[in-house]
Amino acid sequence: MIKEFKKDIYYLNFNNHQQRIFEGEIPLSKGMSYNAYIINDNKTALLDTCDASVIDQFVVDVKKVLNDKPLDYFVIHHLEPDHTAGIEAILKQYPNVNIVISNMGFVFLKQFFPNVNIINKTIVKEGDQLNLGNHVLNFINAPMVHWPEVILSYDSYSKVLFSADAFGSFSVVNKIDSVDYDDLKELKFEERRYYTNIVGKYGEQVQNVLKKAVNLNIDTICPLHGPIHTKRINELIDCYQLWSTYQKEKEGILIVYTTIYGHSEKAALYLFETIKKSNVDVDIINLNKEDFSIALSKTFIYDKIILIAPTFNMGIFPKMREYLDVLIDHNIANKTFALIENGSWAPQAKKIMSNSIEKMKNCHIISTSLTIKSSLKESDYQILDNIIDELVCVSNKNDKNNLQTHHWRCNICGYIYEGETIPNNYVCPLCGRPSSDFKKID
Repeated sequence: MIKEFKKDIYYLNFNNHQQRIFEGEIPLSKGMSYNAYIINDNKTALLDTCDASVIDQFVVDVKKVLNDKPLDYFVIHHLEPDHTAGIEAILKQYPNVNIVISNMGFVFLKQFFPNVNIINKTIVKEGDQLNLGNHVLNFINAPMVHWPEVILSYDSYSKVLFSADAFGSFSVVNKIDSVDYDDLKELKFEERRYYTNIVGKYGEQVQNVLKKAVNLNIDTICPLHGPIHTKRINELIDCYQLWSTYQKEKEGILIVYTTIYGHSEKAALYLFETIKKSNVDVDIINLNKEDFSIALSKTFIYDKIILIAPTFNMGIFPKMREYLDVLIDHNIANKTFALIENGSWAPQAKKIMSNSIEKMKNCHIISTSLTIKSSLKESDYQILDNIIDELVCVSNKNDKNNLQTHHWRCNICGYIYEGETIPNNYVCPLCGRPSSDFKKID
């Protein structure tokens, strides 16, 4: 797909509908999209390339947009192979093009393509500019979002942010703008799954980039995967603010369980139905069946999680161990857990789950827990009810009058304030701005 969405700026989208796994581990339901961009001004610039699976069409589309004009600049924001497979093809077509890249990006370029012949290059850093005529690209360092060499670029003329892997999604593109997407609920699910699995480990680094972004007048965000964003920009930035600070999206409880013969599952389903009847939002994940990318994504939504796992080989059932390892690897923080184990003899699962949670920042375990001895007994149901009651009370432990907690985001630096109200005399601890510069986001 080729689309001129701003004057002289072309969106080159390539959908691979046959792709069913990303980075060798993450399942895709409909395929994957890859984006590149061309600015056709007094000077021309290609921004990134594509995956090897769509390279033939990529070369055709680049030549079509340029229409026999020379390619002056080739901007490489990110060196991950799903965005750089077209580098050799571009250099073959345009050997004199000036490659614009970060210093570490150039190191990676030579590692991936040791035999490529580069005639012209420009190393850029934070604050450097590339003047194309009307369009001027301003470069922004974005290390570890999600590779160390990443740069973003902001076109001050068209107010477009070329965001590399930020603000992407696991999706194929059916509409160029995300606001026009056929199923926005599905797109939001894939945006969250994309962030949590690809960028989720690097919350602090994302925060650093968001602080830079608030100073830009952004009209359009152009990621390297998925549709572009215009009218959903504030929504997405608010989501990235919550996700990167590991704050809950909404109030509720997530149940994550594994089962061998169904006894642990019986406890999980009882909890699910009981919580649902109490009008508390609840979701449930069976790790025996659900992919970890989905489990991780849903973990970012809630701050209260019930873990249920059998003891297995004097340890813990492998699927739960893997899930907990994923949480640790992605720096999960600010969660409250309830623990339920099952063991016919020498139960160990609860101890192992507790040890894993101790490695997570600002995570807590409620006092009520349950050890199922082989199968659920009548007396166990009261303990399950007590677990629900204690988790629900966690929401109000500092709020005896059931006052509702809200979040305000600083318009200057992106800091989040949490409370019932924001005091009139409050001052942002990061940038020193008054409460009048905070915007309520929930």
